[in-house]
Amino acid sequence: MPLVNLLREHTDRESLRRQIELAWPARPDPNIYLRVLDDRQQAVADTPSMGLTIPGEEFPPPQSFDRNTVRGQDHRTPDDRPFRMMAVTAGPSFTIQVAMDRTHAEELLADYRRNLVIVLAFALLASVAGGYRIARRGIQPVHDIAATANRIHTATLNERLAAAPLPAELRSLAETFNHMLDRLEGSFARLAEFAADIAHELRTPISNLRGEAEVALGKSRTPEEYQELLGSALEEYGRLSRLIDSLLFLARADDPGHAIQREPVELAHELERTREFYEAAAAEAGVSLAIECPARIEGDFERALLQRALGNLVSNALRHTPAGGAIVLSVQVHGGKLDIAVKDSGAGIAAAHLPHVFERFYRANANRDAAHVGLGLAIVKKIAELHGGSVTIQSEPASGTTVTLTFPHAR
Repeated sequence: MPLVNLLREHTDRESLRRQIELAWPARPDPNIYLRVLDDRQQAVADTPSMGLTIPGEEFPPPQSFDRNTVRGQDHRTPDDRPFRMMAVTAGPSFTIQVAMDRTHAEELLADYRRNLVIVLAFALLASVAGGYRIARRGIQPVHDIAATANRIHTATLNERLAAAPLPAELRSLAETFNHMLDRLEGSFARLAEFAADIAHELRTPISNLRGEAEVALGKSRTPEEYQELLGSALEEYGRLSRLIDSLLFLARADDPGHAIQREPVELAHELERTREFYEAAAAEAGVSLAIECPARIEGDFERALLQRALGNLVSNALRHTPAGGAIVLSVQVHGGKLDIAVKDSGAGIAAAHLPHVFERFYRANANRDAAHVGLGLAIVKKIAELHGGSVTIQSEPASGTTVTLTFPHAR
């Protein structure tokens, strides 16, 4: 600091004043005030109005001059003008008091803060408006999905969400929703078809029973005629009973909570029991029944369901196998799978019917199978699925049919 060096070199008051006036710029900064005091605290030199603006007693105690340690102090005058002040010693005889008016700096900072608040307020409003617009555009696909879902009911299950224009995050949701609608539409279609099939199947025996009752009541008849009518009615009752029993089984099997009771079953023994049960009917139809099963092959089944599936397959084979034909029940184990097959040498099934034979109420020859409701193979398929297996069919007209039940085999 040149002024400190000057004060250290001059001790004469007048000479010092002249040197200070020469060293001080002709046009000093109006915001900086300077005062030099001697050892008696008398002003040697100062800037104009220094004494009126900041009295000497308001300055902090003087510090030893060191560029690294000297610090200023904030101060406000009675008229609320802000200053930064400090006092330093310059040798043993002089003290320098310096004050910088910070009014302009504080006004500048106040303007900056005010402008910053205004800019931030506008930025906040713009961010809120932009965020609301972006959020609204982003949530619009969700509203579209909700609106579409709200329009869908049993009569509009064919409606689907337009997944292509949706963002990637919602496209998967829309596709999943559409797949769910596909399943629901298929389920409702099958349910409607199932209800129509039930109504059709129930209408025939009920119409027969009503007609027979009307004929019986039309005039007096002999006991033998009444007996014949009752026998015919009994057949219709049996048909209704079988239909209801089959429908109840399928309804229970469709329940996701339905569980089967498995137990170890020796297949050679079960096939032999099935053969013995149908042996009389096969002999009457002129059809031979044979078994091809290695000894001691076991599987985990619910015995009653396995017997029902085998019985349905053998019964179907007997109906479609002419006299002189043969039916073979066989078992094979391969690759961790267990195959139970029922093969006949009957009339076979046309290729057009094979994809549908396991559907409920489906009959390849409705006229010849009028006495049967078309649920036998559907029940076989459901029994296989309940055991974690599957069923396949191979057939050619005039070459016979083979139905194979395939199950997991852990033994």
